[in-house]
Amino acid sequence: MGINSNYATTYDSMEMMYPSENLVRIFKGTYPEIQLADKLSAGESILDIGCGDGRHLVFFDKDREFDAYGIEPTGELAEIARKNARDAGAEVTVREGTSRNIPFSDDQFDHLISWNSCYYMGETHEFDFQSHVREYHRVMKPGGTIVLSIPKPTSFIFQDADEVRKGYIEVKNDPFGVRNGSVLRKFHSDEDIVDAFSPQFSAFTVASIHDDFFGFNYHWWILIGEKGE
Repeated sequence: MGINSNYATTYDSMEMMYPSENLVRIFKGTYPEIQLADKLSAGESILDIGCGDGRHLVFFDKDREFDAYGIEPTGELAEIARKNARDAGAEVTVREGTSRNIPFSDDQFDHLISWNSCYYMGETHEFDFQSHVREYHRVMKPGGTIVLSIPKPTSFIFQDADEVRKGYIEVKNDPFGVRNGSVLRKFHSDEDIVDAFSPQFSAFTVASIHDDFFGFNYHWWILIGEKGE
């Protein structure tokens, strides 16, 4: 079984989880370095790359009153997210798609989030992360906001991983047994991430999560940027 089948089995056997606390804080709070929540309006469009079980789509639709869209790499996964959102009373659109091939129009979205997803290189293990960056740029409106969460090298995801190509690793010891064998883009610093996205995006703000949660190293960067005019 590949990662897509593993996730389908996982999502299909559990109740939908709550949205990420940190994502909620970004879209509802105001901070010295970002005031994103103050700039948001009902009816704006948002795309969730790798929307998982649909938890963030429900938050965006029901709490922020966004026009919420998501993608997942298989039709089965997309249907799980779609059903969960529908059961929660949310009206959202979920389609089959990947970071390399987003099934939406140019300049369509006001906002795009990639929450723990943009660095997955797919079951075919393509080694072209910049194709993800170009697709994100393509579907966003000028001036649109991008929100990314990406693991640090000390994250539990990278424990015992093998480097299969410079900047790319294969997961070997996923404690949840879902990601083993998957190829991920690994960044060594937040500056590396900014370099990867800066050809198409700018005005970056970076936050750091270093959460050693009862044996799991949830070590992540969060980056917020804008698509140029």
